[in-house]
Amino acid sequence: MQEMWKTFFTSGPFIPHGHCYLWHTPLVWLHLTSDSIIALAYFSIPITLVYFISKREDLPFNWIFALFGAFIVACGITHIFELWTLWHPNYWLSGTMKAITALISFATAILLVDLMPQALALPSPAQLESANRLLEAEIVDRQLAEAALKIAKEELEIRVEERTAELKTQAQHLALANRLLEAEIVDRQLAEAALKKAKEELEIRVQERTAELKSQTQQLEQALSELKQAQSKLIPSEKMSSLGQLVAGVAHEINNPINFIYANVTHAREYADSLLELVNIYQKQYPNPLPTLKEKLQSVDLDFIIYDLPKILISMKNGAERILGIVKSLRVFSRHDEADMKLADVHEGIDSTLMILQSRLNAKPGLANIQVIKQYGNLPRIECYPGQLNQVFMNILANAIDALEEDSHSESIAANEADSRLIKISTQLSDSELVEIRISNNGPEIIESVKNQLFNPFFTTKPVGKGTGLGLSIGYQIITIRHKGELQCISAPGKGAEFIIQIPISLQ
Repeated sequence: MQEMWKTFFTSGPFIPHGHCYLWHTPLVWLHLTSDSIIALAYFSIPITLVYFISKREDLPFNWIFALFGAFIVACGITHIFELWTLWHPNYWLSGTMKAITALISFATAILLVDLMPQALALPSPAQLESANRLLEAEIVDRQLAEAALKIAKEELEIRVEERTAELKTQAQHLALANRLLEAEIVDRQLAEAALKKAKEELEIRVQERTAELKSQTQQLEQALSELKQAQSKLIPSEKMSSLGQLVAGVAHEINNPINFIYANVTHAREYADSLLELVNIYQKQYPNPLPTLKEKLQSVDLDFIIYDLPKILISMKNGAERILGIVKSLRVFSRHDEADMKLADVHEGIDSTLMILQSRLNAKPGLANIQVIKQYGNLPRIECYPGQLNQVFMNILANAIDALEEDSHSESIAANEADSRLIKISTQLSDSELVEIRISNNGPEIIESVKNQLFNPFFTTKPVGKGTGLGLSIGYQIITIRHKGELQCISAPGKGAEFIIQIPISLQ
């Protein structure tokens, strides 16, 4: 493995690109200047996108701009490598950067196509503004109508009072005036009834319009909420699907050659032992070899070969066994062909996840290794979605490692070497129907305000660019919705944090 990485970061037998240009100075300067200007342009564009996102927080698809920025930065880095390989032929590293750029560009293209129908379905600001204008006009009409009714009523009361006074003064003289007064009273009653009816109809109309606008507002809020949920699910689901296919493909391709190497190392050792035994017998039978043969034996240092060859073969066998373990863990973790519900071993999923994270658990300069304590109970195979459950384990364990590393960086190197960093994993049957999985660490405490938002989409306490705020949110949905279980976090000062997963043995 170390030899592979050394080959990856070294130039090997390759020649720099400058030899292709015959180190012709104008041609070299032409490529140097062009790639430098292109790289500067690529690095300046993401700065503009970040500034645009920071100023337009109301945009619902900010993440697509960030993805475009990542794609452009990756393109800029490929041009930097073009400059580097003029003098340093690190073509494996340069090619890997191009592959990463291709993956980012391909993912951006797919996500942009899937996002387009949702973006087109959003109501435009002009539509919302038009609805607000209609509501304001309706309210103004109602106010004008109420004012007009009030004025008409006041005028009618004044008119009735004046007419009543006039009729009272003439009642004893004019019988006709009585009939006119009675007719006037009937007119007043009819007018009041008409006014009352008109007022009731207007109130009903206003109530109906208000209810209609309220319903439209609720529909818009629901659509926005569904859109946010779709956004929070789209990135990690596509990412994990692509990652699972990639990991499974790599594991499958590595599995056959490593099995071939592992199977033949034993035979090679047997053949080497036979050859060394044959050489030993030859030396005993012919203690005085010919001068030419004696000179050759001295030049190849036969004693060292006899001593070192068995050790080399043993190391090759141990390395092959290690690679077989990693390949098995990758295939168990990815489970890209197991999207349906099936019976699975929880402990096998946890162990495969730990195998993948092993490099992050090892000791680093100034930091002790992270010890993993496993206390597995006697669990049956449970009915679940294995790939999604492994994703939950990966997110929780990766966050635990991040918390321990962040806590270690805040302390002195001497204290880090003295204090042990622990992750504890325990499983048990809480009753006959539920499996309980506890993952805890002795890192810093999670304060109450953070714990209340821990499973909210896009909430993160990590620096910009390191966390998306989707891992625990998606994990919570996988446990509570897909597996009908519970996921909770408890934390106390001096005791780190603990995540408790409870899922039923059967989902039927």
